[in-house]
Amino acid sequence: MGHIERWRWTVAITRWILFLLAAVLSAGLAGCGGSTANVQNPPPPVQTQITVAFSPQPAPTVAVSFSENVIAVVSNDSSNEGVDWSLTCSVDPKNQQGLCGSFSVPANAGSGCTSDTSKHTASGCPITYNAPASLNSNSMVVEIVALSTANNTDNAVAPITVTTFNNTLAGTYVLQASGVDSSFNPYEFAGVVVLDGQGDVTGGEQTVNFADPATGLLVTRQDGIIASGSGYFLGSDGRGTITLNPNNDTDIGTEVFSFVFLSDSQAFISAQPTNNLSISAAGTLDLQPSAPLAPAGGYAFVMNGLGIAKSPASPLAFGGVFNIDSANTISGNGSVADEILAKKLNASAATLSGTVTSPDAYGAVTLNLSAGFGANGKATPFQLTGYIIDSTHIKLIETDATAGTGFGLTAGIAAGQGPSTGSFVDNTAFSGTYVFGVLGTDLSNSNLAPATLTEAAVVSADGSGSLNSGYTDTFLAVNTIQQNPVSGAQISASFNGTFAVDATGTGRTVLTVANFNPAPKKGYQPVLIAYLTGSGSADNPLVLEGGDSHYPSVGSGIAYQQSGALTFSGDYGFNFTQEQSGTGENDGTAPMSASAGTLAGYADVDLGFSENTDQPFTGTFASPATNGLSKGTLVGTNNNVVTSVVFTPQIGVDYYVIDSGHGFFIETDLINAQAPEQTGQVSLGYWAPRTPVCDGCQVSERSKEMKTKETKHR
Repeated sequence: MGHIERWRWTVAITRWILFLLAAVLSAGLAGCGGSTANVQNPPPPVQTQITVAFSPQPAPTVAVSFSENVIAVVSNDSSNEGVDWSLTCSVDPKNQQGLCGSFSVPANAGSGCTSDTSKHTASGCPITYNAPASLNSNSMVVEIVALSTANNTDNAVAPITVTTFNNTLAGTYVLQASGVDSSFNPYEFAGVVVLDGQGDVTGGEQTVNFADPATGLLVTRQDGIIASGSGYFLGSDGRGTITLNPNNDTDIGTEVFSFVFLSDSQAFISAQPTNNLSISAAGTLDLQPSAPLAPAGGYAFVMNGLGIAKSPASPLAFGGVFNIDSANTISGNGSVADEILAKKLNASAATLSGTVTSPDAYGAVTLNLSAGFGANGKATPFQLTGYIIDSTHIKLIETDATAGTGFGLTAGIAAGQGPSTGSFVDNTAFSGTYVFGVLGTDLSNSNLAPATLTEAAVVSADGSGSLNSGYTDTFLAVNTIQQNPVSGAQISASFNGTFAVDATGTGRTVLTVANFNPAPKKGYQPVLIAYLTGSGSADNPLVLEGGDSHYPSVGSGIAYQQSGALTFSGDYGFNFTQEQSGTGENDGTAPMSASAGTLAGYADVDLGFSENTDQPFTGTFASPATNGLSKGTLVGTNNNVVTSVVFTPQIGVDYYVIDSGHGFFIETDLINAQAPEQTGQVSLGYWAPRTPVCDGCQVSERSKEMKTKETKHR
C-alpha cells in the first residue's frame, strides 16, 4: 500500500472511533434526560471496615484492689464516635453487682479526653479498670471489652486474670492457737502447714486438744493434713483465711483460721467455730525458714491450760528449763520445773528430766518428760509435742491426754537459750526494763473459765536484785474481794520489789513484788517466776505467775525488753482475747493504723462462738509516758455498712509500748464505776508492725464496700 492509501485508511479508522465516542456520549446525555435505556453503572467505592484494637495490650494480670489504665483505638470510623466499654467474668456475666470490677475516668486523662461517663471514651483515650476489692477464689479471669460506639459488633476483648496475693505466703509455717469451747473446755491447736504460693496447702501435720463431741472426753488428736480441700486466701487488705481438712477426722471436721498478715514470715491467727466444734482461739503463724535441726542446749518453756490428772480437773500452769545436754536426752543437769495447780500457790523448783525425739519431716519432736510435781517431789510423767520454728523458737502442745486420762491439756512456747545455756549464775543476768503480758484463769469462787485473768506490766531490773519503777494493770474477772458480792477485782498500781536469779545457771528467776500504790484491798503478793533466755533485747524471758490467797489465779506469758523509741504510730496487726463472765471467750485478729492519738481498724472476731467479720473500730491514745504507758479507748463504730459488735459501746484500755512496733493493750474498765464504760469484761491483746502484702499495696487502704471474705473450697 502506498503512502496515500495508508493515510486514507488511517483517517477512516479515526473518524469511526470518533463516531463511536460521540454515540456513547449522546446515549449518556439521553439517559440523563429520563431515558429508560438499560445502562450498567460502575460499582461504588469499597468501604473500609471499622477496627478496634488495644494500644498497648493490657497487662495479663492485675491484683485485687489494684487499677490499670487501658486504651483502645478505633480505626476507619468516619463519624469518630469513640469506644464503649464493658466487663464480663464468670461470677457476674452481666456485671450487675460490679463483681468483675469497675471502670472510672482517670483524673489526668489528657487534653481532649474528658468524659462524663465511666463507660465511654474517645478513641485513643484511657479509661481505668479497677479490679474488685476481694475474690471468692484465688484468681478470676475478667474480660475487658472495647466496642466501637458506631457499631458494637466491631470490638476487641482483653482477658485479664485478677489475682490475690497468695504468692506472698509461700513456704512451711508453724501454727499455734489456744482458746476454749462453749463449755469452757480448753481448745488448743498446733501444727505445720506447707503453703505453695498458689492458695493450696500441700502438706503438714497437726495436734489438737479438745473435748471430743462424740464421747465428751478431753483428748489429744494428732492427724496428717491432706491437700485435698485444704487451701488459703489472702486479700489486699492483709486479711485472709486458712482452711484445713485433717486426715480421717470427722470429730474435728474442717478447720478454718482467720489471719492478719504481718509479713511473709508471720501472721496473727484466730480459730473460727466449725460445724463440729464451737470454739474460739487466738495465736500465731510463723515461717519455718529452713529444715529444722535437732534441738540442743537449754530451752525455757511455759505451759497453760487444764490439769486432768486428778478429779475434778483444775486450771494448771507450769514451766521451767529443759536442757538437752546430749543427743535426744535431758539428763536433768541444768533443768528445772515449777507447777502452779489450782489452790497450790507456792511454786518451788522441781527436778526435770526426759528424752526428745529427732525432728520429723515437718520439724515436730516429742518430749517425754518427768518432773517432781507429785507429793514430796514424786516424779510425774507428761508428754509434749514441739513444732520447731527455728533454733530458738518452738511451739508446744501437751499430748498425753488419751482416752480421757493424762497429765493435762496445755499449750505453750519454748525459747532457746543458745550459747547462754547454763550461764545465768547471779543477778547480773537480769537487767533492763521489761514489759510483760500474762493471760490465765482467775481461780476465785471455784472458777474454771480461762482468760479470766489478764495482766500487763512494766518493771525495771537493775542487775543487782532490785525491781524499780514498776506499774501493773491486773484484772480478775470473777474475784469478789474488792466489791463483794459483785464480781471483778482490779489492781492498777505502781510497785517495786526484789528478784533473785538461781545460782544453778538455769535462768530461773524469782520476782518478789511489793509496795503496791494504791495498795489492793486485803493486800496482794503474787507468785512470779521468770525464765531467762539471754541478755540481749531479742532474748525474751518467759513468765509463770500465780496469785495469792485473796487473789488466787494461775497464768503464763512472755516479757519483752523495752528498746528504742517508745512511739505508737504506723500500721499494725494485733490479736486479742476477751472474756465476759457467763458468755464465754472471744478471740480475734485485726489490722489497725495509729497516728496522732487516734487509731482505726477492722476486726475478725468470734463472738458467742459465731464468726463476725469486718467489725470496724476506732480508738484513742495519749502520748506514751517515759515508761511506755499510754491511756486510751477502743470504740466499736457504725459506718452505715456494718455495725460493730466488738469493743462496744466503748472500752477503756492501757497501752504498754515495748518499742516503736510492738506492745500490749489491756482493758481497764472491769469495775469502772462510771457507766457506760463498766463492762464486766477483761481483754488482753498484742500488736506488731505489718507490711504491705505486695509491692505498691497500701496497708492503710480499705475498700469502701466491705465484703465478707470467703474461704477457698475445692
